[in-house]
Amino acid sequence: MRDEFINRLDMFNASLGVLFDPVHLTTWQGNTPLIFTTKVGLAQTGVTDLQTFSTQQGLNITGAARDKKREREELETAAFRIGSAVTEWFLDHNDETNAAEVDLALSEWQGLRDQPLLATATNLRDKAQAIVAGPDSATAATYGITAAEVTTLTNEAADFAGVITLPQQKITGKKSLTQQLRPRYRAVEQLFKSLDRLILQFGGTPAGLALIAAFQAARNTFDRGAGPAPPTPPGPGPTPPTPPGP
Repeated sequence: MRDEFINRLDMFNASLGVLFDPVHLTTWQGNTPLIFTTKVGLAQTGVTDLQTFSTQQGLNITGAARDKKREREELETAAFRIGSAVTEWFLDHNDETNAAEVDLALSEWQGLRDQPLLATATNLRDKAQAIVAGPDSATAATYGITAAEVTTLTNEAADFAGVITLPQQKITGKKSLTQQLRPRYRAVEQLFKSLDRLILQFGGTPAGLALIAAFQAARNTFDRGAGPAPPTPPGPGPTPPTPPGP
């Protein structure tokens, strides 16, 4: 979440902290103007909702990327293993056309983009399944082409299909949430501006003046995202006058 929003949320919480400090609480709560007490409740609810929404906005997408990478690698490994066996089967049966479709080195499986990888693995699965279901299944098993291997490839393809767009979905969802942050913060800020105006009604007593001063101080937003700017180096001194000629 951007520092701007973090700082504003800190300010909202600090301002509420002043209001609910036992030193100040009895000065305003339930006292005239009563609308102030009502609007403090609205601001408190608004801040709670804003914190929940901001937490959602800050969801980490790296977990989705790791899941996708893991599932992709597992599919590549399974496809290469059974693909090599299926290639050998087709070559031994003089079927070079089908062999060529699944004869990929591991690096070639790894080089395929997401959708072509899934499509090629599915094509391999269909060919292996047809072999296992055919009359020569016993012989195919001697190559390592078995129902268990077909199931493994099927499962790995399904797992990869389930996460293939997950990182992008996370990014898209996060972008959408970010676009909603500013108006949500603006709405909560309006609640606090109401308090800014109404709190002045408590200025008739020393306790009220202390409340106002503390609240106004808390309402200042400080940029805690970066340190102070380095001092500006001094410029050159004044140019000395040119000495008169002889």
